[in-house]
Amino acid sequence: MQTFQAKIKTLMVVVISVTIFGACKKTESINGDANPIPQGAFTAAVAAPPEKWVDSWAASFLSTTVNGAVQAAPSFNNQTFRLNVFSKLGGTKARVKLTNKFATNTLTVGAVHIALRSTSNSIVATSDRTLTFNGKPGVTLAPGAEIWSDSVTLTIAQHVTVAISVYIPGSFKPTTFHPTGLHTSYISKSGNYVATATLPLAGFTNTTTQVVIVSGLQVSAPATSKVAITFGDSITDGAAATNNANGNWPDVLSNRLPVLSSGVPFSVINMGIGSNRLVASDLAGPSGVHRFADDVLARPNVGYVILLEGINDISYHQATAATITDAYTTLVAQAHAAGIKVYGATLLPIGNSTKYTVANEATRQAVNTWIRTSGTFDAVLDFESVVKDPATNPLRIKANMTGDYVHPNSVGYAAIGNSIPTSLFN
Repeated sequence: MQTFQAKIKTLMVVVISVTIFGACKKTESINGDANPIPQGAFTAAVAAPPEKWVDSWAASFLSTTVNGAVQAAPSFNNQTFRLNVFSKLGGTKARVKLTNKFATNTLTVGAVHIALRSTSNSIVATSDRTLTFNGKPGVTLAPGAEIWSDSVTLTIAQHVTVAISVYIPGSFKPTTFHPTGLHTSYISKSGNYVATATLPLAGFTNTTTQVVIVSGLQVSAPATSKVAITFGDSITDGAAATNNANGNWPDVLSNRLPVLSSGVPFSVINMGIGSNRLVASDLAGPSGVHRFADDVLARPNVGYVILLEGINDISYHQATAATITDAYTTLVAQAHAAGIKVYGATLLPIGNSTKYTVANEATRQAVNTWIRTSGTFDAVLDFESVVKDPATNPLRIKANMTGDYVHPNSVGYAAIGNSIPTSLFN
């Protein structure tokens, strides 16, 4: 009896094997015998993780009229601008955003290339790629307009310098910019040099640390990638940080945490603007409450926001603590509705600085007390405690951490960036 059952099982195995083999041969025949489906092709297609466009670098733009005065910006006349930016996320494809947001004049771009930076004004020639816009090499942007380029295949590693070269065929003076780029970028002599390995420089004013024309770099990265937005004023933007050192506190955090503990790629995008206010005015770019939707909520894969803003509201407008904390509450509610955690950072000391008055200090301390005790934020980052000199009255930033007792220097920024618990980003 056992022998008969064994024979039946063997027969069933043969029948099933023949059926499967026949189905496979049918599939091969449909696809043509000359090009059979490679073994493992279906496995590779299923296993390939999905990707999407995620921010690798970005800057928040504003009008060149800041606090009522027109700020100097580089001018172009049949020249090439090579912008150097620091990538915060790696990917296999890239695209670039051109902006004329907040501008009062029209921007005409003749050509744009992207490449890996070699040194200074030079690129790695083999990495050079031509960017197009809806299939065309150039584009004209009306005041307020923005556009993403078509994508190109280019492997960009995390934490490298990327060069974006833009040819301006006519005469153009930007009326919108990001003034604190913290990287040296270059302006060519007359001509289109977007594809030239070493940019031939203009004889006069051939460098700038401002960001103009280009406001974003995205890479095709795993769809699971997470982004943290650092949102604030000049202290987040990196005023007084060393140029070309990637040493502002958001960059310090990014360098510490290239991936999350789960292995998920992590990008830290800096949305700081010098002199920006949280709520009191739009004199230095849209206030925090007015730009939060564009600079945070509209960005892909944002999981976290670090909010450090309000000292300019106090020092320029004598805003009340309630005005500032009500704005915090509003932004936290908007972020939470989008599934984003918000970490509140305490305002830095202002003793010994031009921002200090007894009243301003009282407001600052009231705001910090609320940040620490209200329970509004998902976590509190006590930046004040990191940089304060406890031996002084009024409270001030430690002398070795600042040059003007408002903005940290490289030592202060490093201390702030290193104080942030990486466990908050899980």
